[in-house]
Amino acid sequence: MTALSPTLLTALLEAERALGRLAEACQPADRRRRLWADAARREACAAARLDGIAVDTTDFLIATVNPDLVPTAGRPNAQSVHALWQGALFAQGVVTAPERRIDPARKAAGGAAAEAWRAVAALERGLDGGNDPELPDMDRDAPAPEPSEPWTLGWIEACWRVLQTGVSGRDPARLALSLQREGEATALLARLDGAAQAPALLGGVGLLAELLRPQPDLRTPAWLVPPARLLGALAVARSCRLPGLWLPLSTALWTDRSTAAIAARGDAEEWAVWLADAVAETARRERQRLAALEQAAQSWRRRIGSRRSNSRLPEVMDGLFDQPAFTVRRIQKRLGTTFRGAQLLVDELIEAGILREVTNRALDRVFVAVDLMP
Repeated sequence: MTALSPTLLTALLEAERALGRLAEACQPADRRRRLWADAARREACAAARLDGIAVDTTDFLIATVNPDLVPTAGRPNAQSVHALWQGALFAQGVVTAPERRIDPARKAAGGAAAEAWRAVAALERGLDGGNDPELPDMDRDAPAPEPSEPWTLGWIEACWRVLQTGVSGRDPARLALSLQREGEATALLARLDGAAQAPALLGGVGLLAELLRPQPDLRTPAWLVPPARLLGALAVARSCRLPGLWLPLSTALWTDRSTAAIAARGDAEEWAVWLADAVAETARRERQRLAALEQAAQSWRRRIGSRRSNSRLPEVMDGLFDQPAFTVRRIQKRLGTTFRGAQLLVDELIEAGILREVTNRALDRVFVAVDLMP
């Protein structure tokens, strides 16, 4: 193994310290849930900006309720950010991919590439590659099992289908990677397997070096960039065995995009140092954001003041961290109350300055938590 330079070693040590502090701060499940939900929204906005999409955060939050409620002019961009947000939630394990139905023509495809795809699919289901009585049934029009673990071809395909669901207009159950794209994804996974051989955070930086290289990158086709970024959010947790961490590294790529582009064009060490610094800075920012979310919750409680013991306001306020945008109907359904009762709760939060209405509509009005704009 090549000796590490003092610059890279220092960057790695700083990143490890920052990650340790963040992991400690994220130990309570409620705090981790709030931070992850917030990070998914920020990751989606940053990834969209990296892709050249003009992001209007208000339109995006409206789209999390219903993309059809977004004003027509901003709807295409909002739908794109919404799709990236769904991808982030998939990477966090919050949502699942739409059920996939196997196209009979797919199995009929001949050649070594088709056989290779079927072998990989078998391995991902934990089969030994021998004769299996379930294989003939792959022709049937039935849901195919989805692999739950990242770092597999099946996970990349499932992530891609989640990302495509909101923007392609096609039936997500029928979406599937072409053989060419399977080959491109398999090539990426092979490079990741090699990079992950290095120990601890050095292996994580090696993964990030493959996953987050700014475009254009001839080794990573454009369709594979969004799933690769989402794997980047999981890379440090994998290499450092810290499952409580989910780092929205697209935020670092966007904030420091000029320096990142220069480092990526330099030698391998220059790029690795930038990535280690980005991990450290992202971990510090996430810890600061976690503290800001805690302060927001405390501020909301002070603004509301004491309420009767059966008030549903604390429940509504806690739900804002997961869904900072909503309609009164959604609150009504979640609480199982009357529309009038839900409206009164929303009115109290508006009066306290916690919410504001953003759609200027007579019906299906959307309200957002002011302190949780991404």
